[in-house]
Amino acid sequence: MGTEGPAGEKMMPKNPDCACPRDCPRHGDCEACITFHKTRPNPPDCMRVKRRPAPRGTGRCLLVAGGPSGDRAGVELKAAPGDLVIACDAGYPAALQLGLKPALAVGDFDSYGGEIAPDVEVVRTPVRKDDTDTMTGLRLGLSRGCRDFVIVGALGGRLDHTVANLQALCWLCTQGARGVILSADNRAWAVRDGALELPRMEGWYLSVFAAGECEGVTLRGVEYPLTGARLSPSMPIGVSNEFSADTARIEVARGTLIVIASRREARDTEKNETAPAGAAE
Repeated sequence: MGTEGPAGEKMMPKNPDCACPRDCPRHGDCEACITFHKTRPNPPDCMRVKRRPAPRGTGRCLLVAGGPSGDRAGVELKAAPGDLVIACDAGYPAALQLGLKPALAVGDFDSYGGEIAPDVEVVRTPVRKDDTDTMTGLRLGLSRGCRDFVIVGALGGRLDHTVANLQALCWLCTQGARGVILSADNRAWAVRDGALELPRMEGWYLSVFAAGECEGVTLRGVEYPLTGARLSPSMPIGVSNEFSADTARIEVARGTLIVIASRREARDTEKNETAPAGAAE
């Protein structure tokens, strides 16, 4: 059993494998221990729980995944009071580059082995596991009280991870939460048995994909509207629609839709306009 440290942190029983003296008051948390263990892929318990837990989120969860840097180019994201910032593995240095201060770093850290600030809660996971690091971060965000998720660094890298992250958006819908994935040239949402409204995005296409059989699909405020249609995941008929009104509304009576907005042209770093990240559901 652990004991409470002087600052309220959880202190585990002393580990005989640590490099510092057994009578060290910060055994497992001193510089000698950190130096000894920082290159180890599976640090002992005294290294795992040396940090104060991150606070519960009262606002959004800003989750930074470890996708390629080009995927984040031009994305502007600022944490508001109450937002919970979670970095997943290599998303930790990416979050710092975005000007965000993570409260929580999670993952197996097979992609990032650098330093993590001492005031960041670290949740290490096994390399061999069912969830991706991003999925683990979403579960943690939910457990800390968040229901609105903004995800960065989740597109543009490996195709398998991109598909997994789109599925994770659908999973959030089943948990009574909602999310958006932001990248340099794309935005992605999911809507289940409900509606999603998006403000006009000049220079962007709007596409819908069925994540399973969908009934009662209605699209308004777009060049190619639909009314009460049935969409199937085996036929991509919702690609490259366009905004025709100030607001586009996507409805699905039964089922889950993945909604994607994509730039007509690849981002030219500084010249192209930015698109709003928010959406009303």
